[in-house]
Amino acid sequence: MKKLVVALAVSGFALTPVMASELEGHCEAYAAENGSDASGCSCLAETADADATAELLAVESEADLEGLSDNARGAIEACFPAA
Repeated sequence: MKKLVVALAVSGFALTPVMASELEGHCEAYAAENGSDASGCSCLAETADADATAELLAVESEADLEGLSDNARGAIEACFPAA
């Protein structure tokens, strides 16, 4: 059991840079499509934890932003203070 927990932890850490890169790209694409500021996208990719990243990757419209958790909103506020 302990080996499984360690393996899952290691694989989770290996996915984090990929998810961060994916979130940054998704953020930049969303900003370009919606005519908004993309300057905080790299910050967002570094700041958002795994749960917030999963939520933010699912954002496709303004309506999706309204349903975000406080955790995901906190990451946005940290990187886009004017938002």
